[in-house]
Amino acid sequence: MATDEGRANPPLRVLLVEDEFVVSMSLRAQLEAVGCEVVATARDANSAVAMAGSLRPDLIVMDIGLRGGSGVQATQEIMEAAPTRIIVVTAYADDRIQQALEAGAARALLKPVLEEQLAKAIAEVTGREVGRARREGG
Repeated sequence: MATDEGRANPPLRVLLVEDEFVVSMSLRAQLEAVGCEVVATARDANSAVAMAGSLRPDLIVMDIGLRGGSGVQATQEIMEAAPTRIIVVTAYADDRIQQALEAGAARALLKPVLEEQLAKAIAEVTGREVGRARREGG
């Protein structure tokens, strides 16, 4: 397995921003299942902004409705300080989705997020195949 990884691109480094523990664990499992490396998990907007600057991930998967802050505001701050590809996830189909996209998010997904949806969004945003297509091709 190590030799396969040596030939392929290194896994995408992902910062996961989600304040609900169960949802966070589900998204982490999905990200890892499609071949991403979750380098950290932030539970609030301030931590997300700080971690984005210090870790410089390839991708951020960000909940819009965070306790103690807004994923939209965090997206805007990250795009100003350390521009990164961001996929926002939310349980609410409301104007916050458009606000997040205007703040710089590349894509939005509605919860519950399916692994196939996540893999497709990651491929669209990063230009790299992940998931089954990556495993079969690698």
